Amino acid sequence: MYRLLIVDDEPVIVNGLIQLFQENTEFELDVCKAYSAAQALSIAKKMKLDILVSDIRMPQKTGLQLVDEIAYYWPHCRIIFLTGYSEFDYVQAALRKSADNYILKTEGIDPIFRAVGEACHKLDEENSRRIREEKASMHFQIAAPVLKNERIRRMLKGEPAASLLADPRYEELDFRLNAEEPAFVVIGRIDNPEDLKPQEALESVQRAFHNNLPDSITCESSISDEHIVVWLLQPQAELLGRFLHPDPEAPAWKGFMAYMKGILELVQNECEGLLGASVSFGVSGDLSKGWETIRDQYSALLGALESRVSFGHKMIVIDIEQAHQEFSPESGQMKQEDMKSWVINQIQSFIQHHLSGDVSLTAIAEHVHFNPSYLSRYYKQMTGQNLQDYIQSKKLECALHLMQHTNLKLIEIAARVGFDSHSYFTTFFKKKMGVSPQEYRNSK
Repeated sequence: MYRLLIVDDEPVIVNGLIQLFQENTEFELDVCKAYSAAQALSIAKKMKLDILVSDIRMPQKTGLQLVDEIAYYWPHCRIIFLTGYSEFDYVQAALRKSADNYILKTEGIDPIFRAVGEACHKLDEENSRRIREEKASMHFQIAAPVLKNERIRRMLKGEPAASLLADPRYEELDFRLNAEEPAFVVIGRIDNPEDLKPQEALESVQRAFHNNLPDSITCESSISDEHIVVWLLQPQAELLGRFLHPDPEAPAWKGFMAYMKGILELVQNECEGLLGASVSFGVSGDLSKGWETIRDQYSALLGALESRVSFGHKMIVIDIEQAHQEFSPESGQMKQEDMKSWVINQIQSFIQHHLSGDVSLTAIAEHVHFNPSYLSRYYKQMTGQNLQDYIQSKKLECALHLMQHTNLKLIEIAARVGFDSHSYFTTFFKKKMGVSPQEYRNSK
């Protein structure tokens, strides 16, 4: 499933396009929206983007400027410009940005559908090419960096990082991380398909990880055993600085971690498509605040991943705070069926309490620590119902309750069930009930 972001400073255009894409059965897309370049950048820092449909003329920052920022985080994102102005300078600028298409708003929806379809096709071709190259490279044996593995393993066992870095045994090795700067560890747990040898799976997952890791994050990796891979990572100061927040209570590290989870989602999707392998990830806190904590963090994350996998869960992404909060001694006593019910209850409770806010796949997946694509499949498998259908049924149920039992204005009810456009809410309601919200209220 690809993720499409629609950006325009005119909400009626954004909401109209979203509705049209959701109604078009030819596409299987996770459609997101933004009403400004700033909102679009905020989304880009939290989740992977595959296709961008953006207006060119917007306040503060144009679509042309936005593309440069999006490309920094997601260089493979396909770009489609949408504008009301047929001006030669804009066309030239769009071509220089390697845009896939330049569409006038006056041309209607069909050219936009075609452009998005072509973008999906190009993404499919690129993914197929990478899979072909990966399958070819799987025939070659890659020698494991034995000494690097050994040193990282000793770190994970709690030996002081400073003494290991100064150990003459490793003096010929290049350790690219600075122990004084922010750094973290990522654990990958691989659920191998039966037709793939463990060593081949490990090497392929490592290559997928490195292929999707931007140059602005330095990496040292190690293989712990036949289904565990460990990476020591360090973001460059320039990258970390992009996540600085004016609110001192919202440190840059938290924003960077959301971006990192987006990268891990990309790796998970590629490994599933390439190998048919499920990969789950655990992410530590900032090690520069105490490298001596690496052993305890590693143990906690590995225990959390093993616990979730034992309950039949796949494609997990969990950080150290979530691991400490969720996996208490009591959770270890839960039976598999109880855990399945608990996860479904968590999903439904989150939706119920966030109807007026963000109930996207990404937001729900973050809450239960699943990959967004896997979350959708898991919910359907466990309940027999599409997750999007459940969300819409809850929005409708809440709207009906508010109409019947309150005197709230329809525009207020629309906001409470997550519609920032009254016309969009009216269209949704009429499609579900056969009458408009006002007609329904008048009949009661």
